[in-house]
Amino acid sequence: MDTLLLTPAESFWLRWHAEHGEAATARRARIALLAGSGAPAEAIAAALGISTIGAARAANQFARQRLGAFPHPALSLDETLSAAHVDMAHARHVADLSLALFEHTHSLHHLPAKLRPILETAAMLHNVGLGIDEPQHHTAGRELLCGMNLIGYTKEQQRIMACAVSFHRKPVKPEEEENYTALPAARRRPTLILSALLRIADGLDWSQSQTTRLHGVVISPKVITLRLSGPEAEGDAARARKKADLWRDVMHIDVGTSATPRPPPDLSQLAEMPIGPETPMSDLARRALAVNLLSWQSNESGSVDGDPTALKAVRLAARRLRAALILFGDYFKKKPVTRLQGELRRVENLLSPVRDIEVILADARAYQAERSKDNAAAEEMPVIAAWDKERQRLLAEAKTWLGGPRAADLQTDLTNFITAPPVRQDEPLHTGAALVLRTVLSELEEREAAVARDKPKTYHRLRLAIKRVRYTLEFYSAALGPLSEEMIADLVRLQARLGALSDGRILQKRLAEFLDSWAEDQARRKAPQLFGAHSVLQYSQARREDWGRGLKKLKPDWTPVRASRLRRRVNILLRALKAGVVPKIAPRPQPGRVVA
Repeated sequence: MDTLLLTPAESFWLRWHAEHGEAATARRARIALLAGSGAPAEAIAAALGISTIGAARAANQFARQRLGAFPHPALSLDETLSAAHVDMAHARHVADLSLALFEHTHSLHHLPAKLRPILETAAMLHNVGLGIDEPQHHTAGRELLCGMNLIGYTKEQQRIMACAVSFHRKPVKPEEEENYTALPAARRRPTLILSALLRIADGLDWSQSQTTRLHGVVISPKVITLRLSGPEAEGDAARARKKADLWRDVMHIDVGTSATPRPPPDLSQLAEMPIGPETPMSDLARRALAVNLLSWQSNESGSVDGDPTALKAVRLAARRLRAALILFGDYFKKKPVTRLQGELRRVENLLSPVRDIEVILADARAYQAERSKDNAAAEEMPVIAAWDKERQRLLAEAKTWLGGPRAADLQTDLTNFITAPPVRQDEPLHTGAALVLRTVLSELEEREAAVARDKPKTYHRLRLAIKRVRYTLEFYSAALGPLSEEMIADLVRLQARLGALSDGRILQKRLAEFLDSWAEDQARRKAPQLFGAHSVLQYSQARREDWGRGLKKLKPDWTPVRASRLRRRVNILLRALKAGVVPKIAPRPQPGRVVA
């Protein structure tokens, strides 16, 4: 019996048959699922208590007929949406927008009213494949519809809806869609128009916030203009215009938008929001995001001018913003969170090299100054000029980006997320904090174990784990009290020590790269300048020795924040938080003293 490869839609319907089908059908579905997981006939037979021949026969039948070997389940729209765990708020909003667009553009497309319910149902189902195969959920949704009978609709109507679901994202190629080519010629243009309306409507809730409203459509000979309002209207409008490509191809008329401006939100009020045990986790996330976005905005002017302090503040704000989205991401809809994380990652990737080059350049200049004290005639190490040139280039790139439209757009997107959050689920702080803190502590334990096995490369990962614990405590500190602040101070000391070790490794790597390029450059010269390489080699050796001494000093700063000790202190915090009290700080043992 050959191994079966199941498509996401096949896996979905086989699980459905296994759970809801009659006994014989359910058994055959379980056989197909086990065969699809690679189980041989003997293992399937043993698992289900059937004969090996029977297991092989059922698996081979499915291999030949696929889902055709099973009856198509007859489900209502509500049953289908429930089985696929569809986000109903987004589905309903897109359906309402689709119907509104249908009405407002009727003078252009002239489609009969009987197509309205088909468009509405297709819109409700457009993300039906999201939980089955997210990257290709448009085709997974199409396959799901093809494997069932939707109660109240004919086969032809289901084909039209399958086309709309398939066409709602990615480039549309109708001639490659079997459901489309199987339709009568008279149904094909209406199908494309319905799909085009759905694409635009889906774009109008790209933010997944259900806040963008359509107030009407202004029709002119060359363009239709959608009149919109809402906190996410500008971003949703841009996406809708992009997804209007099918409409332009079919109707030969462009799509524009006009969004009603809104007053800027007051982030400072959110940043000062009081928090306590019953504060929703989503509000805690908004508070953390507001605090750090305000930090970015207050340092924006200085960062554009290249001020090192302002650049550092913006870099740290971007890092904390992304950390907050990672820590609290499960409470919000995935799509906007993932998009913002990606943009913030790009900010970090832009600013971190500036920080790194400034740190190693400052260190090189400090070493040069020490050399000059001993020898006033000492030549400047050539690495300084090379790194200074690189710093100027990286700084110019950062200043250009920070003062450009993408930085402004990101701040707008963050503001919109904070003021109109796409909340997916929620829980109070006293229950949500426990899971988040224990998760980051478990990661810290893993990193500690790796370092204990003498793997120096893991020190950087340990620093990142320490940083996540620190950020988490900082986000919660307003509700956790002085003990959390003491823990944060311990973490900061260790993070600084690990940061110095990390900077030392970066410095060693950059010096090695410079020496390699220096050697290649000097080999091409008629009169090589050997003094340059000698001074850099001395510098490299000195800093290698410094790194070793720094490693020996790590243990005293590490002891207070080992994961096992942190876990005990975190449990004290969590118990106090649940009880609504602020935990007291126990005196820290001193060398030679026993604290009762």
